[in-house]
Amino acid sequence: MRFRSRHFISFEKLESNYKKLKEICVNNKIIFMVKANAYGHGVIPIVRHSVEKLGITEFGCASLGEALLLREELYDLEFEIYVFSDVQVELRECAEIYLNRRIIPVISNRDDLDFILNSREFENFPLFIKFNTGMNRLGLEMDKVDEVIRSIRVSGRKSIYHLMTHLSSSSLPIKKNKRNIIQFENFEKIKKAFSDAGIEVERTSIANSGAIEQGAGLGETHVRPGLMMYGPSSMLPQYSDLSLWSGEIISKLETYVISIFDVEKGQPVGYGATPCPSKGKVAIVALGYGDGFTTRYIGTHLYHKDIKGKVVGRVNMDMAQVFFDENSLPDLKVGDSFTLWDHSAERFAEFCKEAKIIPYEVFIGITQRVPKIYS
Repeated sequence: MRFRSRHFISFEKLESNYKKLKEICVNNKIIFMVKANAYGHGVIPIVRHSVEKLGITEFGCASLGEALLLREELYDLEFEIYVFSDVQVELRECAEIYLNRRIIPVISNRDDLDFILNSREFENFPLFIKFNTGMNRLGLEMDKVDEVIRSIRVSGRKSIYHLMTHLSSSSLPIKKNKRNIIQFENFEKIKKAFSDAGIEVERTSIANSGAIEQGAGLGETHVRPGLMMYGPSSMLPQYSDLSLWSGEIISKLETYVISIFDVEKGQPVGYGATPCPSKGKVAIVALGYGDGFTTRYIGTHLYHKDIKGKVVGRVNMDMAQVFFDENSLPDLKVGDSFTLWDHSAERFAEFCKEAKIIPYEVFIGITQRVPKIYS
């Protein structure tokens, strides 16, 4: 455990992002995606705050284990939790958890659907169904929609709890990208098939963060924000003008300076004897790939009091070297705090672009060695 390297998470920024979200999707209910430990921000504190302070009552995760953790740790709160991918409903121990702990699996294949429809124990269990409209990952196939409807009717059900699909290309223009257009059209066809068959669909959703940012999919009852709630945009940079989003990064990663020394141009630093690009100073900071600050971040730019530095040489397990050119030296000494990213979405996006990494990976990469501080 680090003592002076800390991952700060701001509930104030989370609340601000939620307010901005609701300005876009005024009439939609929210399924807040909190998989992978709330995208690396700590799922228990994030969900507790979201229920108690924001009034969010529906959450999405990836695995049954994640959902069970929420139920066990937040037993005093009322909320719904959905398992989107690793459902394993056919396993007896998993089926019992779903039945007894009020956790709802998202059904995306015929085996799981048939299991639930043919089980007396699940007779009154909410049916949350996902169709594949073109992402080609998980989901019941569109050409089987009539068979699915037939099976539902044979089971005696007259309604389903939730019908959804997942967009493959929401980081691209919703209104112009062919893939997005086809997926929206396919989802409408599926909804119509259920309606024509006399099966009521109580809830629907198609919009993830990228779609929400573009004001798309808001005609459904629900939206499913993930990344945007934590701050970053999901849009590709070249399409940023299409985004309605102005969120802030809810976290800040901070460490401190272990050592600082003068260097000459070409002077080797660290493993591999990487030469410094020019004369200046190198600050050794107490964060490395053992903390989740990976070797992919070599060459990225970091700022100290708005003065730009650059990660030089190999990132080590426990530390990294940040170079500052002699023409732009910050006021920096051993023991000073050093911020690797703050609440600026623009600067965070620049960092991700330089590292050729997506924000999700940056967030979830922070290891348990770095304590999380909530404010």
